[in-house]
Amino acid sequence: MRILSLSHRLADPLIDNHNIFNAPAITDYEAIVLDIGGIAETIQSAVAASESFLTFADVPVVNGEPVDGVAGIADTLHRRLDEVTRALERGAVVMVFAHPPAGISGVAGYQGLDRYFLLPAPSGLSWDASLLRGGAGSAIAVEAADHPAVDVLDSYRRDALYRCFFDDRAPGFAGSGHVIARSEGGLPISVEFPVLNGRVIFMPPPKEAGARWIVQKESKALVAAFRALLGHADENAPRWLDKVEVPGLEERAGERDLRRAAVERAEADLAEAESALGEVSAIRDVLWRGGDLALGPAVVRCAELLGFEPQNTDSEAPVLVDGDRELHYVVAAAEEAVDMAPHYRLRARLDGLIERRSQVARGLVVANGQRLTRPEERQREIAPALAVAAESVGYAVITARSLFDAAVASLEGLSDETKAAIRTRLLNVDGVVELDDLLRTSEVSTDATDEGEDDAVSAEPEAAAVPAEG
Repeated sequence: MRILSLSHRLADPLIDNHNIFNAPAITDYEAIVLDIGGIAETIQSAVAASESFLTFADVPVVNGEPVDGVAGIADTLHRRLDEVTRALERGAVVMVFAHPPAGISGVAGYQGLDRYFLLPAPSGLSWDASLLRGGAGSAIAVEAADHPAVDVLDSYRRDALYRCFFDDRAPGFAGSGHVIARSEGGLPISVEFPVLNGRVIFMPPPKEAGARWIVQKESKALVAAFRALLGHADENAPRWLDKVEVPGLEERAGERDLRRAAVERAEADLAEAESALGEVSAIRDVLWRGGDLALGPAVVRCAELLGFEPQNTDSEAPVLVDGDRELHYVVAAAEEAVDMAPHYRLRARLDGLIERRSQVARGLVVANGQRLTRPEERQREIAPALAVAAESVGYAVITARSLFDAAVASLEGLSDETKAAIRTRLLNVDGVVELDDLLRTSEVSTDATDEGEDDAVSAEPEAAAVPAEG
């Protein structure tokens, strides 16, 4: 476990001290300390250019747009919000030294920036003046004596100075906030909130944060608190412990290592088997899935079995490639017949390609009509208007059912010549593309080949039985 502390100087081998600009990715930490006031001061210093700052990659930070060799303040701050959010999604614990809400001005390209910009809030709450009220005091009364953060409070209690408190009458507070400590008058000044999959703990800051007499005790208490909050062991075993002999320990460790290796091999084999299963089972999704994110991958898998190579163009639009020809496709699904919606999407894409490349591109619509009906019972998968539009504009339409049948035939040994004929048809035929004739021809060819082989095998004994002349 390592702890990242932003703008709150601590001293421990497990603690990494940084500012908001030069810190490594916050997402990489599960224990995070944020001094809200100190972070705001750092940002204002960067805006005023009274101090120069570098990123963790030693890139200068400026108050403007990011360009090669320079990072923008606004861009960096947006990234920090995303990193803290991701850390909380992974179950991180964030300890916040609280200050009153206040705006941060002057950051180019970042309107409405305030001190709590990088900290997500529980649903229904915001870290603003409706919840956090300005106020100052030094007397602390612990309410949750068994909370690990209490030891942190105790490390600097005689030097504590709370600068704000929570309004426990604010809507949503009672259902989210767990009070750890209050002021002498009963105001909540240390509160824990569940946020995403993690926890955010607000603490009153020390009056002299970073003072030598505070840092050692506070750092030790913080490390112990994070270990307890995250469920880590109390401390690392001393190095000499490995040299202490215990009868049977080495043999059991060796047996453990052998079994661990066996488990790793089994997990690798399982992952390979699941991947192989997924590649085959995914083609069934083409018969019922809807939407680009669900139907699209199934269409791509079927197309790969037919010899197409999936690629993304410069505009991130998916294409199927056959040699030097591209097939720009869209997918569409409906519980009844697929209507004209994919036509308009495909036309817009093809028109855009004409504008950018000054050349006509080939299009395809994969239509999964009547997607919840058994494939053999589907009667009207494509609206007549879509079929007419494809013929008049000049692109291909294929039903998901036809594509599935071709993919299954490929798994059963469809010849390369037939696969090439299917690709050629999709690249050249305008309107609804049928594949039944190609698939039937391939079946007849396969059956004839099998029969010929059987005849040859059965004829061998007869030939051997003919007596030699003379």
